[in-house]
Amino acid sequence: MLSKKKLSIIVPIFNEKKFILRLINKIKKAKINSYFEKEIIVVNDGSTDNTAVVLSKIQNIKIINQENSGKGRAVQNGIKIATGDLILVQDGDLEYFPKDYDKMLLPFKNQSKISVFGSRVLMNKKKYKNNFFPGKHPNQNFGPFLMNIFLQNLFKILFKKNITDLLTGYKIYEKKIFKKLKIETNGFETDHEISAKLVRLGYQIIEVPINYNPRTKEEGKKINFFDGLKAIYAIIKYKWKQF
Repeated sequence: MLSKKKLSIIVPIFNEKKFILRLINKIKKAKINSYFEKEIIVVNDGSTDNTAVVLSKIQNIKIINQENSGKGRAVQNGIKIATGDLILVQDGDLEYFPKDYDKMLLPFKNQSKISVFGSRVLMNKKKYKNNFFPGKHPNQNFGPFLMNIFLQNLFKILFKKNITDLLTGYKIYEKKIFKKLKIETNGFETDHEISAKLVRLGYQIIEVPINYNPRTKEEGKKINFFDGLKAIYAIIKYKWKQF
């Protein structure tokens, strides 16, 4: 009988008091294959609202409170205390659906040296077939959509890999890779540093269609144009930088 694998779900958050309780409840209720078990690690990245108070009342989760250092640093600190075989990064808002965990975990039952990225683009192409902009959610702003296309093509040119959704907030990694990698970045660009290094280490990136509900800046969305520029820089930098 195969032994279970543990999934460590790391939730980096900043000022998410309105959403975090609902999100944690969704994560807890998400059904996954019995081959896997899960633990939840929430990293509070120096929130200035009452996020810490809300977190303190939630049971059966691990909590890290850190000074504001960025999403990338929060994820790294979460990995340090994670006890799972796999690491899933869950954005701290309600744009993504934990019910998609199960299909993202499926490849890990019989494959190794892989990472799984949840692709909003692949799902949106199926759901909105008559959309003039293939892969775009009707409520998604054009800025992130176009940046994703740019990053896709940049990555394809530099790494010869076609990843449709490098900006996705759902990625699952084997924890053991972080013993090989020293992560240098601290912000949203950390995702792209890791993606570049995964490919250079010979990991296969498998994309799985996932659901997505875009939120606005008024609702708390934090990524911006400058984060896009940092992503471009990270992809180019870690194509060649030794590690």
